[in-house]
Amino acid sequence: MFFEEIKVNTLGQWMAVALPEHRIYGLYLATAIIMAFLAYWRIEKAHQDHHHGDGDEAVLSTDTLPERPRSFLAFVFDRRVFFHPSAIQDLKYFFVNGFVYAGIASQFLFTTQGVAWLIHGMLETAGGPVTEPLISNVVSLVLYTLLAAIAVDFAVFFTHRMQHKIPLLWHFHSVHHSAEVLTPLTLYRLHPVDLIVTGLTVSLLTGVAYGGLFYLTGEAPQEMTVFGLNIIFMLFYVFGYNLRHSHVWLAYPQWLSRILVSPAQHQIHHSSDPKHFDKNMGLIFAFWDGLFGSLYIPKTYEKLTFGLSRDNPNPFKSMSDIYLMPFAWARRTLRNDYADPLRRRAVQGGMAAVAVAVIAGGVWLDGRKPGFHLPTLMLADLTWTEAHQALENGYETVIVPTGGVEQNGPYVTLGKHNVVIAETARQMAQSLGKTLVAPVMAYVPEGDIDSREGHMAFTGTLSVPEPVFEDVLEATARSLRAHGFRNVLFVGDSGSSQAAQARVAADLQAQWAGEGMRVASIDDYYYANRQTDFLSAKGYSLDDIGRHAGIRDTSELIYASSGRDVRFENRYIPEGFQPGIDGNPGLSSRAIGADMVRLKVEAGLAQIRAVMEAPVTIPAAGEIVLRNGQRIDTGKTAATD
Repeated sequence: MFFEEIKVNTLGQWMAVALPEHRIYGLYLATAIIMAFLAYWRIEKAHQDHHHGDGDEAVLSTDTLPERPRSFLAFVFDRRVFFHPSAIQDLKYFFVNGFVYAGIASQFLFTTQGVAWLIHGMLETAGGPVTEPLISNVVSLVLYTLLAAIAVDFAVFFTHRMQHKIPLLWHFHSVHHSAEVLTPLTLYRLHPVDLIVTGLTVSLLTGVAYGGLFYLTGEAPQEMTVFGLNIIFMLFYVFGYNLRHSHVWLAYPQWLSRILVSPAQHQIHHSSDPKHFDKNMGLIFAFWDGLFGSLYIPKTYEKLTFGLSRDNPNPFKSMSDIYLMPFAWARRTLRNDYADPLRRRAVQGGMAAVAVAVIAGGVWLDGRKPGFHLPTLMLADLTWTEAHQALENGYETVIVPTGGVEQNGPYVTLGKHNVVIAETARQMAQSLGKTLVAPVMAYVPEGDIDSREGHMAFTGTLSVPEPVFEDVLEATARSLRAHGFRNVLFVGDSGSSQAAQARVAADLQAQWAGEGMRVASIDDYYYANRQTDFLSAKGYSLDDIGRHAGIRDTSELIYASSGRDVRFENRYIPEGFQPGIDGNPGLSSRAIGADMVRLKVEAGLAQIRAVMEAPVTIPAAGEIVLRNGQRIDTGKTAATD
């Protein structure tokens, strides 16, 4: 597996021009060429104006004009740049480091998502789960998108600043600044140590921010993406990113240069002129430099030379020089700055310990990657390998939700139970941790099909006989057991499924208790959710609350579907039919729905935690009605349907 990842990661960098997640993707290069035409037009216009004596001082100084290009193609694809020995060195290093860093070293780094899940778990342990998310899914998506851009950008700026200010880090970062000409491949002219330091800092700072937002919102980290890339970064790459490492001077207006880093500002960062040293260290946003006093905004075009210094721009003459010389410089710095042997050994030992901790932490988090990186808790939306790795990382519990397709009056869609249980099961799984959610069972007993008894009296209701439903429940539990899941929890949103779930759970628990398996019907979710008491305390009458398609379940659906599945404008009732309503759905609201869902989730969680904390035992007589026909009164009555 390790060697397969080396191959995939290495080829991923070598094929960067064809992959949208890489900064030199073909689209980004193409848009950079388009924006280069703007720079070409401005230079041509400035020369023409200067020739006619009416130069625009605000745009380009007539005393410092760039060289006039022979043509646009000659301007963009300048042979003096792309055939320069430094550019050739960039090309060689791109392929070599694609194997050394992208292929091998990067596998030992922990990721942003891993840190986010770790921080989320720590916050839940310290403060308990947040049962009521503070914001909606859409708002959290926007916040994650913005947070990613700001957190990543600050982490890059902070690390970049340290790489310029701390001599040990500068020795490795100097590899990037040794380029004598700038091409898009100069981006990849980074020492592996430099990349590791940046990668770890970005993962740590961004992961902490993600984990905090995850805890507060209840929504796992998810960003607005295009091509699988955060939309803000995608736009950043599209609008001329690759001109940053190029000879094409493109400056923004003064006001915009205080917000966004222009290509010209980053070129100044690479300048070998001492007045430009340690300036413009931001990636996207220039205001970090403004806050820390390192912002440099050019007023006009400035002719630049690149490299570490004007006397010795590039001391690296070979690939081995690039990899090894920074280590020699770092060793010399340690020897000179820490002359005392004991102090020097202590520093070296500390650095070695940090390196070991980073690698060990990276391996640990990478090994737990599926648990930390599950894109969803919904089993059907995982790949089989994601499900397998989740199981390896402790996801041994599966909620099996059951819904139904039944009439709910003229205003509420037939699939009400399916929508509500999908949301409540997700919330329960998220609060429990290390829990997956099986697909919602939409086919449950809804009445006799032939006689059209119960809900079957209404068009659209779908019913299955109880033995069939029980067989599906049992087969589902057996499937999960066969894969190695240890806890199967039936949670039903409809009253007609409760008895069957209790029978199947009791039978299977009796069979598998010796294996340490838990199979339980979480019926407090339905019977003991205190919804009626809650609404009664708010002043609603029992007649208004009702038992079916009234305030409770209609409000739940308004909340769970954001109102999409509730249509109060539909007042048609066929002749000879009853409305199918018991209660007053007109009093329903999203706020009530949030409370109703919360009460169900709390009741379900309380019972699940009690089941999980109790020893695994065979059900005692007197608890449920077994499948073999032995009748044992549960003592529970339906509250709603």
